[in-house]
Formats: sequence, structure tokens, C-alpha cells
Amino acid sequence: MAEVHYGVVRVGTTWSIIGDQLRVGAYATRDQAESAARRLAEQTTGVGLPVRMHLQDDMGQLHRPTLLS
Repeated sequence: MAEVHYGVVRVGTTWSIIGDQLRVGAYATRDQAESAARRLAEQTTGVGLPVRMHLQDDMGQLHRPTLLS
């Protein structure tokens, strides 16, 4: 089964949502970007696709994904 993966990563001085052929937003904080990514994931899960969220910390480390659906 297909899965959708979104990431919240720092790009310069802002935070963005990334995915396959996707880069959205320039949020001032990671929390703002994560909230927006979760809203985006809710739309995807509504069509039956599982979503995994990858979060980057302030040190640049990308952590294991969390299954949201």
C-alpha cells in the first residue's frame, strides 16, 4: 500500500513542509509548520492513505517518522 511522507525541516531561517515533489510554506517556527503539516495530513488520510511525519529538530537531526493515521 502507498504511503505519504511529509517532513518539517528548517530552510534557512524558516521552517517548511516537504514531501514528494512538494515544498510548502515559510513558517517562523517549527510548531507552526508542524501544525500546518498535520492539517495537510488530515486531508490525505481522508482519502485512505497512511501518512508518516518526519520532524527535524533544532540541531538539524531528522528523526524517525511518526505514523499519523
